[in-house]
Amino acid sequence: MNWDNTRFLLAIARTGSLRAAATSLEVDQATVARRLRTLEQELQTRLFTRQPEGYTLTTAGQLLLPEAETMEAAAAAMRRKTLGMDTSLAGTVHIASTESLASCFLLPALAKLRQSHPDITVMLSTAPALVDIKHGETDLAVRSARPIDENLIIRRLTTFHIGLYASADYVARRGLPVSGNAFSGHDLIMFPRDAVPQYWQRLCDEPITNGNIVLETPSQWLLIESIRHGVGISMMAREIVERLCPELVNVMPARQEKVDIWLVANPEVWSAGRVRVVMDAISHAFM
Repeated sequence: MNWDNTRFLLAIARTGSLRAAATSLEVDQATVARRLRTLEQELQTRLFTRQPEGYTLTTAGQLLLPEAETMEAAAAAMRRKTLGMDTSLAGTVHIASTESLASCFLLPALAKLRQSHPDITVMLSTAPALVDIKHGETDLAVRSARPIDENLIIRRLTTFHIGLYASADYVARRGLPVSGNAFSGHDLIMFPRDAVPQYWQRLCDEPITNGNIVLETPSQWLLIESIRHGVGISMMAREIVERLCPELVNVMPARQEKVDIWLVANPEVWSAGRVRVVMDAISHAFM
């Protein structure tokens, strides 16, 4: 049996059609059909039935699906381990972070890295959702949430000081919030509740009970811009404010909290030369 054909089994099972499977695998539809026929002949069984709504796994196909997924995971692990053996200072490094960290720290670091290591290419993602580093969704991550998996390579980069900020225009119109009044008479800008439920109780240890939530956004960049445009008050790191928008006003200096920033690496690739170089560049950016 040609185990590579299991890729086609998985693609059809996940997409439900030959055309969609071909798109996901970046091959033509005829290739998918041919590989499926070959696999069924090798296994001497039908794996799919074709119905009006698409391709559906037969009982045999359902029984084989877990083994196919195991083979896929093993192949991916082999690829990651091979990458980890590579000592060359060339190739691609995948980084996941946030919009503000990327803008203030990662991009300047990568600009310098480009001068000294032009053969390293970086793929930078700032999607709000956390990625699965251990299973190869990224090589490196820079974030404030420390992973609980101690098998990952974890390095503390720095500590941020979080405060409450608004624009000078907002303060001129609405005044400063009073500590202990739970933002009475003031507008708040928030990340969605499901993303950071802890901040829907208190911001920098100030209850938000009396505040008027006027804007929610999952985007750090939009949150920062909404503060700058005088929409309301929100939390920001002092270290971000100093670099991106030093004109903002800390409206309640007595209220602040500290947050550690972590560099996390996939243990299967962190020893690769290009990954170590990128890690060092990121670490220096936070010094």
